[in-house]
Amino acid sequence: MQTHRTQSTTRNRRLLASLAGLASTGLLLTACAGGDGGSGGGEGEESVTLTVASWANPDSVDEAVMEYWTQEIEDRSEGRLSFDISYAGSLCSADEIPECVRDGRADVGQTIADYAPQLFPQTTVVSIPFLTQNNQAMTQAVWELSTEHEGAASLWESNGFKLVGHNPAGRLLLGSKEPIESVDGIAGKRWRMAGPYTQMAIEAAGGSNVALTAPETYEGVERGVADAAGFPMDGLVSFQLKDILPNWTDPGLGQYTSTGLWMNLDTYESLPDDLKQIVDEVNTEYNEGGVATVFEEITLEQCDPVLETIGQIEEWDEAESERWEEALGTQPEEKWISDAEDAGLEDPEGYLEAYKEKMASFEGETPKDPSLVCSDRS
Repeated sequence: MQTHRTQSTTRNRRLLASLAGLASTGLLLTACAGGDGGSGGGEGEESVTLTVASWANPDSVDEAVMEYWTQEIEDRSEGRLSFDISYAGSLCSADEIPECVRDGRADVGQTIADYAPQLFPQTTVVSIPFLTQNNQAMTQAVWELSTEHEGAASLWESNGFKLVGHNPAGRLLLGSKEPIESVDGIAGKRWRMAGPYTQMAIEAAGGSNVALTAPETYEGVERGVADAAGFPMDGLVSFQLKDILPNWTDPGLGQYTSTGLWMNLDTYESLPDDLKQIVDEVNTEYNEGGVATVFEEITLEQCDPVLETIGQIEEWDEAESERWEEALGTQPEEKWISDAEDAGLEDPEGYLEAYKEKMASFEGETPKDPSLVCSDRS
């Protein structure tokens, strides 16, 4: 089923909130009614409609992100650049979306980067456990390194993608039928986790992994294929996991994956210059604060229905988080470097070091992570 837009009231509410956040940080640029020397935005100029394949479910963070990005571009182009959006994996399944963008079945795609780690090693760095605690720093670091690091820039181009941005999925929460209060509680359970590095963390703690995509998890738990799962708070709502797993805790691992938004590079290059300029402007704002505003707003909205169902989001003691991190040591980083090199990223060691430096030196102001805010409300 193709869905061009959600209900306009919901869309406009989210859009206005995200724009207000951008304006407050001074990031909102003035929309151009025609580029400098370009074809202009006037009536009668070329119009383009792009096909979008998104994995996002209704009322999810990623649906709001897609609505924000596409609506900004449509408004600034005065409707000359528009989007035909297929949500919930209806055009291409969640794990197939990257290839759909590469082969041209979709002009734009949105899904979890860890579904195609061989294509996105420069973004799966986010998945290294305990490395990424600040969601805005993560988004901005991946964006800046996409051009600053020669190996990353080359890989984006050779794989045929134009990066829009990677937004945070949220902090990792562990969901189970019985409370998981320490590292010891992970052992002996079959876990659905996203990405090889969180899976490595589960195995180091004595658990085992089952291969399920996010949309398959509810049924997998219901059928007993998986005993427990790792998701951000958004997954509790958009995949109804709060209804089947009553105990959720934050183990301190932090951000563990990201949702990528990409254009087919040939599609982008074929756009008129003034439309490319608009896309570039919106992409910059997206990465410098726009997507973080949307993420925070929608995640905070999800807090009430989550707490109404499960009652509380627990947090591990810091000592337990440190015990898990120490048990892992440098294994995830070493595996990421090896995987990234196999996937064609030149100088993965340099990329990882640059990512760490950007995370450590980030000077932007970001509010407390919304899932931790929700935990404090419990």
